[in-house]
Amino acid sequence: MKNWIAAALLLCPFTALAAEPSAGTVGNEMNPSISLILDAVGAYFSNERGFRQGGHAPTRSGPSLQGAELAMSASVDPWFRVDAAFEMSHLHLEEIFLTTTSLPFSLQLRAGQFKSHAGRLNATHPHQWHFVTQPLANEFIFGAEGITLPGAEISWLAPLPWYLEIKGSLQTGSAGVFRTRSIADGDPGFRDFLYPLRLVQFFDISDDWALQVGASGVFGPSDQGPESGNRAQAFGVDLFLKWRPIGAGTTGHTFVAWTAETWVRQMEVPDDLWTDLGATGDVVFGISKRWETALRLELWRRLAGAMSETRARYGLNAFRVAANVGFLPSHFSRIRLQYQIENIETYNSGHVLMLQVEVSAGAHGAHAY
Repeated sequence: MKNWIAAALLLCPFTALAAEPSAGTVGNEMNPSISLILDAVGAYFSNERGFRQGGHAPTRSGPSLQGAELAMSASVDPWFRVDAAFEMSHLHLEEIFLTTTSLPFSLQLRAGQFKSHAGRLNATHPHQWHFVTQPLANEFIFGAEGITLPGAEISWLAPLPWYLEIKGSLQTGSAGVFRTRSIADGDPGFRDFLYPLRLVQFFDISDDWALQVGASGVFGPSDQGPESGNRAQAFGVDLFLKWRPIGAGTTGHTFVAWTAETWVRQMEVPDDLWTDLGATGDVVFGISKRWETALRLELWRRLAGAMSETRARYGLNAFRVAANVGFLPSHFSRIRLQYQIENIETYNSGHVLMLQVEVSAGAHGAHAY
């Protein structure tokens, strides 16, 4: 009996060592957070031959499935987190990337396929939007799906009394007016990749007021003739101002949020240079815990370069106004009624009415401010 006790005492340290998880496996025993997000839309277009957006926007009168997203995220260990989003309605992988969580000097790295931080909206998914459709400027510059491409991103949070973050990405693929060169075009160099850059500053003006100011730039080969060295670039500035009085409403759901974003885009094409301007302004009113309403104004104008049938694919002179009202039974569901009137070059003026139903089941991560 004494021998068994002695053997057990001798083995205890080794048993404890074997049972202790290594640093590289901490958290891996936990299941990932999984959510299923469904967006269904019923639409009515007064002009069946009018302008149609791509991507997640409805394209005809009647019901349609705007999106069915399966999202997953998990902490891998103390150094990495992994996130993924699969769009089941369109059968494509939207995002899958790792994010570092313990780099020194306030640095963070993302790698994989992800939505780049180009302006406020590009990095978001449809269920995070305050409107059924994305702004025209985002679609004309970055395409219907935005910049969602393989690559790597590094960000740095400056050690300042206020929030200041700088992000820079290197990505490859095709998005809107940008198209990186492929191996078929020859060995690509650093000039042949896509480079989204962003600087964000956030200020607490008072207990009730907050301000975020951002500046973005995107640089890369032009979709028209990248093999010939044609380039495209876009410069954007955005402002987000929010007023939410402390203690107003049941739990502080009364608010007013104003977003303004402006882009200037230049695109080299064979024998020409196109310059365009796009601007969007949103105002969202939080009426109560379950009701909110919003108003949007949009503008797109050609500034320089000849008009052609090819150019129409990258943006037409346009003016659009949209308004909606949303009912939120809970944090995981939303019913939104949106009306918009649009005047877009080469199309007749049209009216669009959309009813959107959105539900989110499972883990629901916090949205970016």
